[in-house]
Amino acid sequence: ARHFSRTSWESTEDVDLDSVAYGFMASQALFAGLELGIFDHIAKAGEKGLNVEGIWKASGIEAHRTTTLLTSLTAVKCLRRSSDGFYTLSPNTAQYMVTSSRHFYGDYLQYQIGRQFYQRMGALPDVMKTGTAPSYASWFSDPETAKTYTTAQHNGSMATAKYLVRKKLQLGGIGDMLDVGGGSGAFSYVFTEATPGLKSTVLELPEVCRTGEGIKETMSKDVQERVKFLELDATSPDWPVNESAFDVVLM
Repeated sequence: ARHFSRTSWESTEDVDLDSVAYGFMASQALFAGLELGIFDHIAKAGEKGLNVEGIWKASGIEAHRTTTLLTSLTAVKCLRRSSDGFYTLSPNTAQYMVTSSRHFYGDYLQYQIGRQFYQRMGALPDVMKTGTAPSYASWFSDPETAKTYTTAQHNGSMATAKYLVRKKLQLGGIGDMLDVGGGSGAFSYVFTEATPGLKSTVLELPEVCRTGEGIKETMSKDVQERVKFLELDATSPDWPVNESAFDVVLM
């Protein structure tokens, strides 16, 4: 039998090849948990959690398949299993992967990462060989697709932007910001709210702009007046703005 040492895998200075190669399995378990509402079902059960039968009945997934998924989610620490077979959520899962949590961004992982980026990354070798890649414009030309993914991205981006503000990101003295590929406009909303007088222009694909305009209507009137959207395919050489007119560009 072939024998090889795993010593280098335990070193922080070397790549953990197995973790890189098999990481997609953990990702898919997480995405499946979100898609099937596993985390929400367990959260609704309270402190004791749910056993396999309870999760099976709540999700409608056959018991054996449910057990396999729960085992995977426990292995990657999304769930915890008690000695009497009840599953509860890890602290991070409870805070970020339950839809009723104000910190929820599972929709971003489920839709943008799981359904969009994850699937298309499988074509990376061909893209490297041919130089031809799928375009964002084609992905987001459908209104419903653009709305689903842009809305999902919004919560995660809002959280990141607020984190930067809490870390004392200094935008004082900045009058005009260009937000390239700004999606829902999340960064622009947070930064303008935190910075008196700051105005922001969000450049995005047409259908994304329409979704962003709808989200903007939920913001304060002051923020609405200082954030605007312009339609743009960022890969186009013809931009509808003069970038030199802005003090800072966010990409």
